Amino acid sequence: MIHSSELPSRFVGRAEEPAAVAGSLSEQRLVTLTGVGGVGKSRLASEAVERLGHRGGRAVVWVDLWPLQNDKLLVPAVAHALGFANHSATDTLEALTRRLHDQDVLLVLDSCEHVRRGCRTLVARLLAAAPGLTVLTTIREPLGLPGEHVIEVAPLPARTDGTELLRARAALLGTPLVSPEDVRTAVRLSRRLEGIPLAIELAAGQLADRTIEQVDRHLRSRLELTADHGKGPSRHRALRTTIGWSHEVCEPAERLLWARLSVFRGDLPPTPCSRCARAAPSERKRSPPLLRGWSASRS
Repeated sequence: MIHSSELPSRFVGRAEEPAAVAGSLSEQRLVTLTGVGGVGKSRLASEAVERLGHRGGRAVVWVDLWPLQNDKLLVPAVAHALGFANHSATDTLEALTRRLHDQDVLLVLDSCEHVRRGCRTLVARLLAAAPGLTVLTTIREPLGLPGEHVIEVAPLPARTDGTELLRARAALLGTPLVSPEDVRTAVRLSRRLEGIPLAIELAAGQLADRTIEQVDRHLRSRLELTADHGKGPSRHRALRTTIGWSHEVCEPAERLLWARLSVFRGDLPPTPCSRCARAAPSERKRSPPLLRGWSASRS
């Protein structure tokens, strides 16, 4: 598998989910993992693909899309990952569809949100032209294509899997959490981080030069979590950056809705949300699809 990201060797939690995703990939041609930033979509995709294996000689190609600046770079990036160079006068996408026509390939498109429109077009063309192609995507909301099988990735259960992840990463740093007091603090910290794997990973990284009690005491906000070192995407080295990435891929009207809703704390009932979306007469016609998109982004 072509996969440029370096991931921790041990997959923690989600005991049944990798097998479920792998099973879907055996039955569906387009599988999409959705969820909030930092929830572990890429990690789950990687684990599922590893468990699926190269069945029947199927090629597996992983494409990291997060470095792309716009849709124009999408087709060249996928072609490069597939080892395809177009030396003809034919359009690259057209040439690529011909190349894949009789091949058995699992194509993983990771982090599609900022090139979603381009991904919709690309995936639709490739699936129509290549009967042996299966596509797995990770994105914060579905592509919206016919036949798309969507799997929502939720945060880890904080008390169990979230705490296990925190302890596992602490052990890798040489700072195992074994005392009853440390374990209790780990559970409390995992709950504060709401079981979000990225937040837990970043918190664990602080244990290199702090005790878990110090990390828990000094952490006033999840947004303060950062990683001084890391080989993954730069947007995954701080929760604030991850949230900023989500904000950047929103439409202007969606950003306005987020700004209006920021005055609320905790869970938000539908009525105030609907009133915020309809605050201006010019926005009332657009508010229903806007609210549906907002609901999907919170799921």
